[in-house]
Amino acid sequence: MDDNQDKGLMKNQMLGIILMTVLIFIWLNYFTQRPAVGPEPGPPDGQTASGPAEPDRDAGPSAPASGAEAASGWPQLPPVPESVLPDDEITIENDQLRLVFTRIGARLKRAEVILDKEANDVVELVPHSDKPDTEAVYPLGLWFPAQQELGDALNYRRFDASIDPSGHAVTFTLATPAVAVAKTFALTETPFVIDASVRIDNREGAGRRFGLDQTPAYIFAWAPDVDSPDKTKGVGQTIVVRSENHNDYQDTRKLKAANPPRTVPNADWLAVRGAYFIVALKHLPGDVPGAQPGSAFYTGAAGDLTAGIAVPRMEIAANAADAQAFRLYIGPSRLESLAAAWPTLDTAPRFFLSDTWSFMDKFAKLLLRLLNLFYSWIPNYGIAIILLTVLVRLAMLPLTVKSMKSMKKMQQLAPEIEKLREKYKEDQQELNKRMMEMYRERGVNPVGGCLPLFLQMPIFIALYRMLWSAYELRGAPFMLWITDLSQPDHLFHLPALTALPFVGQHLEYFNLLPILMAIAMVVSQKVLPQPGAAANPQQKTMMTIMPVFFAVVCYRVASGLNLYILVSTLLGIVQQTFTRMQKDVDVTPDKLKAPRKRQHFYKAAQERKRRIAKEAEAAARKSRATRLMGAEKEPKNAPRTDER
Repeated sequence: MDDNQDKGLMKNQMLGIILMTVLIFIWLNYFTQRPAVGPEPGPPDGQTASGPAEPDRDAGPSAPASGAEAASGWPQLPPVPESVLPDDEITIENDQLRLVFTRIGARLKRAEVILDKEANDVVELVPHSDKPDTEAVYPLGLWFPAQQELGDALNYRRFDASIDPSGHAVTFTLATPAVAVAKTFALTETPFVIDASVRIDNREGAGRRFGLDQTPAYIFAWAPDVDSPDKTKGVGQTIVVRSENHNDYQDTRKLKAANPPRTVPNADWLAVRGAYFIVALKHLPGDVPGAQPGSAFYTGAAGDLTAGIAVPRMEIAANAADAQAFRLYIGPSRLESLAAAWPTLDTAPRFFLSDTWSFMDKFAKLLLRLLNLFYSWIPNYGIAIILLTVLVRLAMLPLTVKSMKSMKKMQQLAPEIEKLREKYKEDQQELNKRMMEMYRERGVNPVGGCLPLFLQMPIFIALYRMLWSAYELRGAPFMLWITDLSQPDHLFHLPALTALPFVGQHLEYFNLLPILMAIAMVVSQKVLPQPGAAANPQQKTMMTIMPVFFAVVCYRVASGLNLYILVSTLLGIVQQTFTRMQKDVDVTPDKLKAPRKRQHFYKAAQERKRRIAKEAEAAARKSRATRLMGAEKEPKNAPRTDER
């Protein structure tokens, strides 16, 4: 069967295969990989997985077995409180953060990120616990892995609290006859940034060592998870560790509670990133001679995760103290806010985690910068997406025009190709040869119509990832019923369909943009120059299925992406209409220039030599003629210049 040689069929089949392959890949790898909404089964609160302490990059100190029941590692450590007091909660806040600490362990009990001036958009990032503070796991606790008898016992003792008069800082202290521990948290002028410090005073008459060669002194950690509404997005929660000027990414869905803890030495910072929010910790060793940055540490599984900074081993002399400084970022994954927190933190958001797709990640971030640029001109991300679509179409215009001309040429050649098929229907090889010769003589590229659409596929994929998880698009309205460009456009609710098996959750809302997009694609096919074999049933079937396939796949994607495809299709219809109004292209072979034959290098050199000689002879004749004309014009009685 020679259908694969049909120009129009080849174009549509290639386009269909490319689109279906890419879209199915997107569907299977991004739509179906949802992070767990609730915590997975794992160790109970107050416990984490333990593993061997090995001196390599992938091993780390064992997590403590039970903080509330751990034996006292320091003399006269106060007991775990029997109850929680009303004044155990301490709050500090500014315009961006409201942090609620508990004196039990001097830990963070609630972290509310305030995203608007009216405080109507507030997101909580600390998971809620039904257990009392004396049993619950909260962020910013301390673990002492080398002192197994101590472990995380400090996280369940009551600290004294001293609030700064400004209301922006608090210091917690816990003193024993042997050691005193102080933890300070202070909100800064930089949005969503907190400065923290941990000070340990040795009150004994002898030095005290914390940690071993391969075991840190203590771990300043965030546990048990980072909770936010964006966990239900298609982008899973990720641990990001920056060390040696490189970011390592670990999808928390791939972590197992039974795996040993992992440490990354000399880490610049560690972050737990969702689609829209990030919690990051950075160690600030300061100007102390020989001070080393801490290691990144994480263990557990999605929903029961512990991640933090492991401070290197230390020795505190008698009646001396050690203070370690940290910086925290608790807020949105907005690039400007991350860059203001500290250098390189804005590299944490990544739309494509694999290094193989790093170029696509850069491309997606470029598109985001363009969107932000357009948004700075017109503060509406829907308009920004339309402007981006126009920009892409303009950039692709030369290729699109060439593609349309190629399809028109194919349309004009269709009768001649049908004759060739009839003539060589018994000889497939000869038919292919004759068709290729005709394409070459008439200057026709049989796959030229696919090129613009093929080049737009990276834009489609990059936009999908960017619009689905870029914080800038979170809750961004466009107009009319489109109130969130990062979500499907819910025109109206269909509660009666939710009970349908398998498809109820997909049809709960009626989304109009995918339907409009499919209609626009059908119209685009009507105005597209059709090759001669358009009546082929296989081609007709593919052209009919393609809009339906697109509408189904894109039915639940971000409305911003559907808006881009719809506007791009409408602009394509306009381009096709203007192209059809132009006069037909000429594909007659007699007007084509004959191919130039290559000359032998010796003949070419001799011809060049003769040409140069002729040019030199002509120049000499011209020079002689000029001198003779000058002599004739000279006056006869003119005095000789050589007479004395």
